[in-house]
Formats: sequence, C-alpha cells, structure tokens
Amino acid sequence: MKTKVYLQGSNCPVCFNTVQQLLLDDPRVDAVDMSFSKHCLEVEHTGMANDDLLDILRHNLHGIELASNAEKEMVEVSPQIVDWHCHPPGA
Repeated sequence: MKTKVYLQGSNCPVCFNTVQQLLLDDPRVDAVDMSFSKHCLEVEHTGMANDDLLDILRHNLHGIELASNAEKEMVEVSPQIVDWHCHPPGA
C-alpha cells in the first residue's frame, strides 16, 4: 500500500531525517520518499495502519517558529493523508 501525506508546517530538517529513519527501520515499511521543500512524503507499507503512520509523524515531526521573544520554538504539525503527491489538501 502507498500512503501519501502532506506535512504542512514541517520545516525542521532534523525532525525530517529522524522520521525518515524511523520509518525505514520499521519492518512494516518498504520504502519512504520525502520532500522537505514540498512538505510531503510517500510511504510504501504493508501491515501498518494509516493511524499508526500518522501517530509516528505527529510524535516525531515538528515545525520551527519564532516566539514573541525572537527565540526559536518547536511547534506541532498536522499531517494529512492526501490523494495527490505533494499537494496540500483542497488544492
């Protein structure tokens, strides 16, 4: 099965690399194709429920924003399963 996920707000390169490695290390995952610049990923998997995939992404993928005091802070992202590769939902 191939699942495509839009990762709006995911702009943390370290988090992106971590998620990619976590997915590749999971025996239920066959392949991972991620695009940092387009905030998307495609995962080929067998035996992994989409809810499990979204949980992994929610817990390990973040965005970086500037706080009111100009310090960088990690923020949550909301991964969304989509029908097209690298397109935001509704686009």
